[in-house]
Amino acid sequence: MHVPRIELDLSQPPGDRWTGLAPYVDEARQLLACYVRDLGGVETFAPLIGFYAEAFISREHREEIASIARMAGRAEPEVLLGNLYYEAFRQLMGCTAFACDTPDGPIHARNLDWWTEDRMLARLTCVVRVEGGAAGPYQIVSWPGFIGALSGLAPGRFSVTLNAVISREPSSLAPPVVLLIRQALESCGTFSEAVELLERSPIAADCLLLVVGTTTGEMAVIERTGTRAAVRGPEHGRIVVTNDYRRLDAARGTVASGNPLLETACGRFDRVLELLGQGRPQDSAACLRVLTDPAVQMSITVQQMVMRPRTGELVVQPT
Repeated sequence: MHVPRIELDLSQPPGDRWTGLAPYVDEARQLLACYVRDLGGVETFAPLIGFYAEAFISREHREEIASIARMAGRAEPEVLLGNLYYEAFRQLMGCTAFACDTPDGPIHARNLDWWTEDRMLARLTCVVRVEGGAAGPYQIVSWPGFIGALSGLAPGRFSVTLNAVISREPSSLAPPVVLLIRQALESCGTFSEAVELLERSPIAADCLLLVVGTTTGEMAVIERTGTRAAVRGPEHGRIVVTNDYRRLDAARGTVASGNPLLETACGRFDRVLELLGQGRPQDSAACLRVLTDPAVQMSITVQQMVMRPRTGELVVQPT
């Protein structure tokens, strides 16, 4: 499947940055309508969304959202709400990710599991190529109209992916994690800087972040709630993350009951470890064989990707 590329130039004023979205505004409208419908309509959030944006989303990003709203012919609160989908509806996300050492630096692979009608998130996958960031260029595996990041690669620096998780702690009034990930891609020059920023910054929702660098052993899973964090590193040159806490004591007890994404987390984790134990993948083809294993790939997997931060290699395969 062809994956479109959208160019984003951060040297331009925020209101002019997303001109590369113009050929894909119909796709952005489709996605925004779907997000808002899933969330019960923008009216549900109307009393709070303006306050939240003023308090926790930078003026720069609000101007980007306003420009996308103008291009797509949608109200700004709808575009904002679409960009907060993870914070509001992460129980529909799963995800499996792993990384391992290779002679060409660590390699990072992930399945993004996310239910959506008519496989919209697979069909409308794009790559946003960003220039003008303070720490250098980067790429985001994304969708038209989405300004944050769930999966990103900063060549020569690091890569990062987000997996869903749910703790027993209440959500926090804080910035959205998808914009924090973008901040890391823009401002962090090294793996260790990215881990520190993502570990210590306030965020609105629970998440698991896999960060992978350019040299042997630079792999870390940051387990987050809105207020706490724990970091675990690789074992035997590999690391795996699905949808459960393994270091942080934050699980919500029986939260997995009835949720196939969370109920299968341990099974997917164990299967990836088993496959990596048979031989660590050295290239994207071998990583994709792990991701497509019947016990790892889910019926709602929408994106598969492989990233190698040292070389900047990025392979994206919508499913």
